[in-house]
Amino acid sequence: MLTEHDLNVKYDSDDPDVLEAYQHETKGQYKAAIEHYHKALARNPELGIVHKHLGNAYYRLGIMDKAVEHLQIGSSLLPNFPTVHYELGLSYYRIGSIKKGLKSLSKVIELDPEFLMAYYWAGILSYHCGHLNDAYKFFKHVTKTNPKFLIAFFHLGVSCLRLGLYEEAAEALLNVVNNNPESPSAFALLGDAYLNLNKRFDARSAYKKALELDPDDIKARNGLAHLDDFGETVI
Repeated sequence: MLTEHDLNVKYDSDDPDVLEAYQHETKGQYKAAIEHYHKALARNPELGIVHKHLGNAYYRLGIMDKAVEHLQIGSSLLPNFPTVHYELGLSYYRIGSIKKGLKSLSKVIELDPEFLMAYYWAGILSYHCGHLNDAYKFFKHVTKTNPKFLIAFFHLGVSCLRLGLYEEAAEALLNVVNNNPESPSAFALLGDAYLNLNKRFDARSAYKKALELDPDDIKARNGLAHLDDFGETVI
């Protein structure tokens, strides 16, 4: 059971520098916010929420080593606070520490199973690790929970292509292009799915649409070349 002292130490503070920093942070004045957060921590280094906000401010400025440093401290002081683990996971991702990022995102999901963005980013990091089955499961969960999350459908389609699940890849990517007909990459990938299903007419149509939207799309050009149909393309 947290005492009032615990809450003051771990979660919030009446420290004037903390309050001033909050004002700067909400206005996007991250350098000024950082200055005030450091002043507050100099007096009380156990303010977990301040380490969290400080890490976020450094993240916004692209100073990733400092972001990770303070979010690590924040996560140790606020072990049951999902958002600090989430922000730490994304910070790890930005510095290329993918496995550490996945561990932090797993902690988020453990603490809050309804934190949908944690599943999405866990899918992204799993894909980058080469854990394609895990990526597939995470993206599948996201798209099932939120059928309007189009970028998750896109990544689901990519994962399915890598796994050889071409029917499901086509279904996911068709959902993307039906709702966002301005995405050349989605059309090109849809062409790949159709090509692997030996649906040559549909593949040709998807590749042509990709080139219509982006004449420099290499994947679409290569797909049409594979179909021996590049000369028929109308751009």
